[in-house]
Amino acid sequence: MSLVWLYGSREDPSLVEEMRSSLATDFPDIKVGNITHWGGGGRNYQYFIQLTAENLPKGSHYEYTTDGWQGYLEFHLEAEPGDENFKRLKKIGIRLTHALENTPVTCEQRGRLPFGTFYFSNGGIRSMKDFVDRFKELYNIITPNLNAIDKKVVEVTLQGKPPQSEEPLKGPIENNQEVTSEIMPLKKVMGLRLWLPDYQRDYCWEERNITDLWKNLLKIQKDKPFHLGTLILHANTEKGVYDIIDGQQRLVTLSLILWGFGYDGNLPLLSAEYTLPESIRNIGNSKFIIKSLIERSENREDLLDNILKEVSFAVLVVNGSNLDLAYTFFNNQNSKGVPLSDFDLLKAHHLRFIPGKEGGQAEHMAKKWNTVSSLPPSYGEANSLARVLGTHLYRLRKWMRRKDSDENSYRYVQHEFQAAPIIPDIPPFGEQFRFYEKIQGGTHFFVYVETFIQRYEQFCKLEPVKLLRKNLSESRYETFADSIETLLFGYYLKFGNQYIAEALFCIARLMALYRYNSYAVASSGVGVREFANNSEIILMIDQATSPTFFLAEVLGKFDSYTNGDYPIRTGLDLDEARGVRWGIYTALRNIFRDPKLEITDSYILHKIFEEYGRK
Repeated sequence: MSLVWLYGSREDPSLVEEMRSSLATDFPDIKVGNITHWGGGGRNYQYFIQLTAENLPKGSHYEYTTDGWQGYLEFHLEAEPGDENFKRLKKIGIRLTHALENTPVTCEQRGRLPFGTFYFSNGGIRSMKDFVDRFKELYNIITPNLNAIDKKVVEVTLQGKPPQSEEPLKGPIENNQEVTSEIMPLKKVMGLRLWLPDYQRDYCWEERNITDLWKNLLKIQKDKPFHLGTLILHANTEKGVYDIIDGQQRLVTLSLILWGFGYDGNLPLLSAEYTLPESIRNIGNSKFIIKSLIERSENREDLLDNILKEVSFAVLVVNGSNLDLAYTFFNNQNSKGVPLSDFDLLKAHHLRFIPGKEGGQAEHMAKKWNTVSSLPPSYGEANSLARVLGTHLYRLRKWMRRKDSDENSYRYVQHEFQAAPIIPDIPPFGEQFRFYEKIQGGTHFFVYVETFIQRYEQFCKLEPVKLLRKNLSESRYETFADSIETLLFGYYLKFGNQYIAEALFCIARLMALYRYNSYAVASSGVGVREFANNSEIILMIDQATSPTFFLAEVLGKFDSYTNGDYPIRTGLDLDEARGVRWGIYTALRNIFRDPKLEITDSYILHKIFEEYGRK
């Protein structure tokens, strides 16, 4: 029978039977469907026959069709965007196209799939022999490549709730030892009743951290243990859980990876709730990255098996109520992952001083700390917490004691804001939340930080601060502007926004002397900060009972400096009209001639006219 003309009832059984018998010997897995047609037209090009097999991906088949003159054989991937199989067939089609690049098979779009139709473009089919030969040729090219690709393509959703294992989790085991240690495989760790206490930092891993871990996992070999650092757990016997002191980031990421692989064992950390926007974004980003990594991976079953069996941790468990000991390990831990910041360590350090760590004040303060830790950048890449503790208050506290601010020293923020020692029997009292007061351990520290962050965020809204940042934002002026901002913040903490524009002029004018009279300065800003310290500006602020005393003293300090070691009083005295020193002068001139800057004191206004001209 001719394969070109399909006469009669449009369901001619003899043609289908002839196809089946012709393919039965060489292709017993192929099932030949019935003749089907589109619409009600009368010409053969509307007719087609589908050929399917169990080993083909769902939504794919071979298909014979005619145009009235000759027949054609094609391989089709068919799915609509709403179909649950659409994304998978799209990936198969793209990979199959690449695999067939050097073959005579042509690839075209089908529906909304970018590569969904595969066929030979050299001639048609006019007999059953042509059909069998062409099918054999296309099948032997498509099917081996398709089977290899189909095994590699997997849909990783990481959506909804992860599977819950029926195997019970193990809670803390009572013993008399303060600390126990054990090398545990990952599967055993996931069998513990792990818990993220509220005072822990939220999830912060980004793409670099996840891909670094993934690259390490790919190096794992069967029967060769792969050590992945130390975990520090606190056996919280009251709740019956193991609080994670260190290791949260690694364990959460590994939990997501196991879930992506389809692991159906215990994954206790995937029941944790994250509330901070940054953590929610990081979790979502991690799912996307892990999904992509798993979908591109090969030998997934072997990789999952290796991860579960070969990955191990040195697990330190601090038992009972000795949480201080856990934090001692935490502070000294240097395991793989994101290094603990000074702010992480301060949080852990001060939570030690709050009684009742299982709830109440500790959880409340930890949540508030997590909120300020996740504030968006307020200046450059630093948020308000980093600017307040890591820059302004750190410097002001040092300068109040006439000490240099060594911002290159290890853990300088952590060391400065640790709890000050006390005599046990004499309670601390009299706190006024002055920036230079001794740091009390516990709740006082968290309130201290929150208080100054609120003041700082109000400070940032002031016009003099905006103008300072706008005009001295270039990197070559950054350390100079930064020190001026620190001193101005110290003034604001004492006097608020009273005469703050005048204060900016007096501080900036005095600080500019250092730059005008120095041909070269350290790019790290050490010299600028040393000058700020030696100028005693912050001591003048503290000792002044009114802005007038401070402003007058700074103006007097300027005169004494220019009569001694700093003869260049203003940028107009420079022997240049370009370069960094002249740039500082022009930037300051732009600030003090800006109409938005309100100077109300006539004496200081006159000084501005002398130095920068009228507005």
